[in-house]
This record gives sequence, C-alpha cells and structure tokens, in this order.
Amino acid sequence: MTRTTSIDTPAAAGAIIRARRQERGLSQQFLAEAAGVSRKFIVDLEAGHERAELGKTMAVLHTLGLSLTATEPIPRGSDYDPARRDYAETFTQLIDSRDFEFAIKMLADYATASLKAGRPLLQRSPRLKDPHWSAALAGITNYTARRLGQPAPPWTRRIRPLNEAWMPAESYRSVREPMKKLAMSETPPELAAMNVFIRERSLATI
Repeated sequence: MTRTTSIDTPAAAGAIIRARRQERGLSQQFLAEAAGVSRKFIVDLEAGHERAELGKTMAVLHTLGLSLTATEPIPRGSDYDPARRDYAETFTQLIDSRDFEFAIKMLADYATASLKAGRPLLQRSPRLKDPHWSAALAGITNYTARRLGQPAPPWTRRIRPLNEAWMPAESYRSVREPMKKLAMSETPPELAAMNVFIRERSLATI
C-alpha cells in the first residue's frame, strides 16, 4: 500500500523536498539547475519560507518525482484554465477593485498562458480606464508576440507609451532604487518602449 503524506504547511513541503533531495544525493545547486530555478530559491523552499512561488515549487517537485494530492477534485472551466480565461474582464475587475498585487501576478499568468497557447491571448483591447495598466498589457502582448514570432494584435498600436517610467510593483509598495535599476536593465524592449518596467524573469516561466 502506498503511504500518503499530507502537505499542509510550507515547512512540511520544505522538509519533504530536502529529504528527497538528500536521498538522491543531489546538491542544492544541482537541483536548482535541473529545475530551472536559483539556488537561493531552493534554500528558501527547503527552509519553509511562505512566499515561495508556486510555479517554481511545482518545477522542483516534478524534478524530484514528487507531486501534490488534494482531497477535492480539480475545478474545471474557463475560470480555472489560463488558456481560456477572459483576461480583459479579469484585469478590469482587478484594477477597478484596486487589487494591484494580484493584478501583477496576473500579468505573469497572462504572459505564460499566451506563450503556452502559442498566441497572445488578448486579441482585443482590454479597454482599461487606467493608462498604466493598458500600457503594461500592450507591452506584454507585444513581448509574447515577438517571442512567438508573430505580429502583435493591432490594438496594441493604439496604446500610447506612458509619459514617465512606471513599475507596476509601485502601485502597492515602495521599490528601492537598486531594484528599480535592476528591473530597468532586465525589462524586455517591448515593455520598455511603453515606459513600463518589469523584469523578464518575473513575466514568464517558460
């Protein structure tokens, strides 16, 4: 009989990951490279830090031959499928409710889902009231189109660049100067052209 273990805290997940890594005789650096993450991420994950990114965590689990189990079936439908999600409506709701932190996470979700789908998923303008977020979505749409070797949807050409440099993270927290400089140096050209600055590694996981 296969024994199942409940993983209900970050510390429990970290302990299991560390034990499996050691069982296989892997160094933290080797595991990091195999899973496509940084060694610091592995260190934090094994230590049970609560802010570990789920996508990266799943990559580490997969590399170690581990998986998560749930007592409930996985929900189905467009709300739960990134490739079928109505991103225009999603961003409209998030910006209207000023849930900027989650909106930033959805920017990455949109970029990753578009790359996996093989096309920018926003084929029509999201028609947001806030020009900052419109510029961000136009930049990301152009970025995914370029990576996929496709022309960008026509609506992106109607979105004007911002007059001043803007980092979405500043909509809900302060960003220190060294991080600003790093973000600006690692922003894809399509976003920089819109005067929006997000590190490429924060945008897409594939």
